[in-house]
Amino acid sequence: MALVTATCATRPDADDPAAPIPTRGAELYARHCASCHGATGDADTAVAALLLPKPNPFRAGLFKLVSTRNGMPTEDDLVRTLYFGMPGSTMMSWSWLPKADLVALAREVRRLAIAGRADSIRRTAAITGQSLDAGAAAAQAERELTPGEVVDVGDAASPTDATLREGRELFLRHCASCHGTDGRGLSQLQSWPTGSGWLQPRDFTSGYLRADSSHRELAFRVLAGMPAAHMPPAPLAAGECAALVAWVRTLLPDGAGERHAQWRRTVRVAKVDDLDAELRLDRVRLPVVPLWWRPDACDEVWLRAAHDDREIRIELSWADGTRDDRVRPGAAMGDGVAIQFAGDREPPLLPMGSSARPVNVWRWHTYDPKALAGIADLVGGQPHGGLDVAVPLQLEPLTESMRLGGPDSVGHATGSGLPIHVETVWHDGSWHATFRRALAARSPAEIDLTGAEPVLFALAVWDAAIDPHPGSKAITTWHALELER
Repeated sequence: MALVTATCATRPDADDPAAPIPTRGAELYARHCASCHGATGDADTAVAALLLPKPNPFRAGLFKLVSTRNGMPTEDDLVRTLYFGMPGSTMMSWSWLPKADLVALAREVRRLAIAGRADSIRRTAAITGQSLDAGAAAAQAERELTPGEVVDVGDAASPTDATLREGRELFLRHCASCHGTDGRGLSQLQSWPTGSGWLQPRDFTSGYLRADSSHRELAFRVLAGMPAAHMPPAPLAAGECAALVAWVRTLLPDGAGERHAQWRRTVRVAKVDDLDAELRLDRVRLPVVPLWWRPDACDEVWLRAAHDDREIRIELSWADGTRDDRVRPGAAMGDGVAIQFAGDREPPLLPMGSSARPVNVWRWHTYDPKALAGIADLVGGQPHGGLDVAVPLQLEPLTESMRLGGPDSVGHATGSGLPIHVETVWHDGSWHATFRRALAARSPAEIDLTGAEPVLFALAVWDAAIDPHPGSKAITTWHALELER
């Protein structure tokens, strides 16, 4: 039985007869993008402050994934970035949108970039004592952001011994100073600035790529560079580029790029006679990405689910090398996992709902982070100051189903939700959590799972060993849960 399929719209390089609706781009941007990239594209938001890499400020007029000699993205570059997302960051794939919507979003992003460049041009003119009206500034910005000639990436080279030998020599000459001689990156570069203009050089062996692992995309990165990441283009001939790309591809694990891409998937929940019996069903792998990038963060959650027409059972498993279920000095929280359900067909990913579009969250934490406030009182106001490291404090786990209306609602809602049955076990470096709940909602605060339409859900995991606070976590994109009837 196929339990999971990718939910993707038409590929971005395919023809689409539908034309973008003029106002659609602004509407989509406001719903899906503004919380991270800012309403005007300045990326100065409360959500952006929680993210690393930082969201790109479009108003600066610089982009990471380009195909042109002047570093300005074509519409196709922007559409492909929206379609694929940027693995290794919280920029998810929007492949579930139709091609016309991707084009509308790309044009809105370009409009914001031009507006930002025009404002910068006018400010510069004012500083130098010149007078420049808005129309002239906009026209100049339009010219400056016009894409140049697309670089010729040529054809892929066969990975012969001679080709790979040449490719390795070119890699050592042009790439090793940042990516290391073995392609794993340089440890000393982990301390580089982490603002929006910088990205830590890729560890190719990890499989994280900003786009797919095709010759075309890798060659664009080599020959066009990544302007917003301060990666310059390499002055190589077509044959040299082909050899270099062939070598880089030998460093990549199987499935690199797409393995970590946040495609939206449809997970089909099997109908069974006995939910208490062992589920002999395939597990579904769902990639996750940390809000604050760390190479040792969890990168996947395995899911298995079934229902019996009355209840649903969802099993989750994820790697976590340490069992953090007790309060320890310096720990802000314990391990945890949550399932977020949306009643909206197009929910924003990161803000955990809004007052107009609330979400239902089923959560389990090894203990309630708010309980630490009481512990601080017991030790004279110094958090963890009087705790014995050798005897960590055991607290009751937090399990609840609650309604959230945005990030600001989390603190008020925690501890006031409905009880939900969760069984957990940590074994051999992994957590396993099983959630059970009636399909029918028990109150208006919960999502109802008795309908025929798929329900969107997303996952989040917390690793207390590396997550500094409750807002730090690793997340998935939205997926669709479809119950077999």
